[in-house]
Amino acid sequence: MKNIFISGASGFIGTHIIIEGLKRGYTITGTTRSMHKEGVLREIVSAHLGEEALSRLIIFYCDLNSPDGWADAMKGCDAVLHVASPFPMGLPKHEDDLILPARNGVKHVFEAALKNNIHRIVQTSSIAAIMYGHEKGRTTFDEHDFTNLEGGMITPYTKSKTLAEQDVWKYAKQHPELKVSVINPGFVLGPLLNKEIGTSADVVLKLMKGEFPGVPKLGFPIVDVRDVATAHYNALENENSIGHRYAAVAESLWFKDIANAILASHPTYHKKVKARELPNWFIKIFSLFDKPTRMILDELGFCAVISNQKMKTDLKINPISSKDAIQATAKSLVD
Repeated sequence: MKNIFISGASGFIGTHIIIEGLKRGYTITGTTRSMHKEGVLREIVSAHLGEEALSRLIIFYCDLNSPDGWADAMKGCDAVLHVASPFPMGLPKHEDDLILPARNGVKHVFEAALKNNIHRIVQTSSIAAIMYGHEKGRTTFDEHDFTNLEGGMITPYTKSKTLAEQDVWKYAKQHPELKVSVINPGFVLGPLLNKEIGTSADVVLKLMKGEFPGVPKLGFPIVDVRDVATAHYNALENENSIGHRYAAVAESLWFKDIANAILASHPTYHKKVKARELPNWFIKIFSLFDKPTRMILDELGFCAVISNQKMKTDLKINPISSKDAIQATAKSLVD
């Protein structure tokens, strides 16, 4: 495989995947939504890898909700990394604002790949498609678990990732020639490559700006974005990964642990970063004035632990610690 097609090339994960692919010697055909995003991406690549790498980067403009352009953009490619999917800062006005582009993206990308006789696909999913909707009190999961959309703690984002991944496996079943692997990242942190702050890093940013009087009793599995990028290529280059999904996670940490990790590397922020855990009733009141907080109300008191043994064994990744990923984000924000 020489030429890799990557959707969502200008996003936080996508940009790191572009960098990693160019480092490995691939030619990359990527998609963004606008000329501005292409310009930012090229600046990042030039700054990190030099002008030679730019000669191996081709960009097309494609929209997840439209079939136009995908098949033409994929011509000559050997494999597909489908990364693009909406990740909101807050609750959408309607759940279809997330669900439709996530599912349409799978439809358009997979059909374009089939049209171009491209069979190798690595899909970016999420732990959101693993750990929700199960029996009350359960907190440990692995790749055998699939989110139950009839259960609890289901948000529009959870629905979008779960339904999109279900669509992926339906395509794989309907088209046996497809060789599909799926990566399910946790809460993705790590070094930022430009000044655009994504949804994940925005949480750390708000903590460091002192926008929270404390933290909710809530936790999640964290992963460094560099490990997410590595996981995509290690899966792509390993035929044993075909037909499998991989939880890309390091340790699970509570919000108070995230705040303390920031303070450990940036003690001068002690007046702004509040590591004290707030009662659930306070968080519910706070959410009336802060829309993003509404996304976590159903998860208060919940901290899932997801096994990363399969990632370690099959993809040969010993993950960067969650604490290091948090501190890398904090350092990027300060820089």
